[in-house]
Amino acid sequence: MSEENTERLEGSTPFEIRVLRELANINQRFNGLDSRLTGLEEKVDSRLQETRPIWEAVLVRLDRIEAKLDVFGRDLVDARTDVEMLKKRLPAA
Repeated sequence: MSEENTERLEGSTPFEIRVLRELANINQRFNGLDSRLTGLEEKVDSRLQETRPIWEAVLVRLDRIEAKLDVFGRDLVDARTDVEMLKKRLPAA
């Protein structure tokens, strides 16, 4: 086989040129994907900035609710203890 056969097949563009064109095409598509990904990252970051204050407020409210539930639970235990002590004081029926 001669080099001429590998360079051109049936009068078409040389293989190396076709490969380089395809690589350039792939590179162009990759750059497009890269710019789209960058745009998506920027959008996600901006949305996070928008929702961060809301989320922080929700966390503060959850902390308050948790504290109130702790107090309520202790009060409930105290009330049950008081009921049990009162039951012991009552005469048997």
